[in-house]
Amino acid sequence: RNMKGIFKKMISVVLAVVMLFSLSAQSVFASSVGADTLNGIKIIEQKDTDTTMYAKYYMTINGETTLYTEYGEIQKDRVVVDSVSIKVDEHMVIIPSTEQRQHFEYPITAPDSSNSISNSDNLTTRASSCQYKPHTETFSLKIHQFTLSVVKAAIITSLGLGAGDAGVVAGAMIDVVISHGGSYIPDSIYFDGKRCVSKSTGKIYYRYKGNIYMDSSKTELLAKNVSWSRRWGH
Repeated sequence: RNMKGIFKKMISVVLAVVMLFSLSAQSVFASSVGADTLNGIKIIEQKDTDTTMYAKYYMTINGETTLYTEYGEIQKDRVVVDSVSIKVDEHMVIIPSTEQRQHFEYPITAPDSSNSISNSDNLTTRASSCQYKPHTETFSLKIHQFTLSVVKAAIITSLGLGAGDAGVVAGAMIDVVISHGGSYIPDSIYFDGKRCVSKSTGKIYYRYKGNIYMDSSKTELLAKNVSWSRRWGH
């Protein structure tokens, strides 16, 4: 009887531990998922159009959280961004003395000369007959501040992506950097896919289809199956 009693107690303890572990695991899993978070940045509000950008969000680096409110305008030859940042304490209360206002302008750049048109591009004057060819390209980025809208602006001006797609890539880049303990964005980004080139009335059109990576090692995928076009010329 004593042995049976001991055995029953052992079973009870084991079941209790298993149930406690299950409840704990479920609790951790539930708390780790948030519908309002994007790539390590907690988005409060974000709106993009063909010509404007707006984002309000929290970003935490090394345990320090900052609230950002950013406005951007996509002009003919540049992207303009105004950023207001203010730090918050552990209770998410703003610290007025830390407010900073910054203004950035990024000129829209020409396609990289190292990836200029070659015979393999089969240049055509008709977009409908444009033939896609395997293509890789490294796009240079000039980023003066580690914020969502500034990184987004740099991607728009360098690659020619629309604001929505640029926001996805920018968020993924920031997520990769933060996950590796960094606080700055690399000075380039890598494309691997296909490109076709066409020319019409003095303008050259570049059309891309493929994936965007952090660098040529292709270990960090930022955006998959992205399609976009950019025009150069007058």
